[in-house]
Amino acid sequence: MTKILHSIGNFERISDHARNLAESAEELSGKGLELSDHALAELDKLETAVKEILDITVAAYETNDVDLAKKVEPLEEVIDILTETIKVRHIGRLRRGECTIENGFVLSDMLNNYERISDHCSNIAMAVLEMQLDGRAEPHEYLGKVRTMQDADYRTAYEEYETKYAI
Repeated sequence: MTKILHSIGNFERISDHARNLAESAEELSGKGLELSDHALAELDKLETAVKEILDITVAAYETNDVDLAKKVEPLEEVIDILTETIKVRHIGRLRRGECTIENGFVLSDMLNNYERISDHCSNIAMAVLEMQLDGRAEPHEYLGKVRTMQDADYRTAYEEYETKYAI
């Protein structure tokens, strides 16, 4: 019951962000806007990473698989970096006249929604981990340890995701 209570709001927010992404696609289509080939390729890589984090999160949640849950946080960190990199690259394209501000607003909305989806996946994975920690450690302590690369499994997974999703 605890896992469900900790996770239900996160699943609901993921669906809200998915709806926002659909609305961004409708906005692009409705206004006749087109993202550059470079932006589309970058988004494709990001979308693939987000699909993977969603798949891992749902599987970890459904099966209470701690090993799967531990794979979420390194991928979430890589997704954060990807979204920031895409934003920086968009600014470069904007300065070179290869993109428009209007496209940039839609792109920024999309990136924020993808990043928030990965954040909610992290929260769900932490709920799975909390069940297994059974009071032996605090989730924030765990996150602090892995985010400073003090955990070998985290570091290995992070490096694999970083290579897999490099743009």
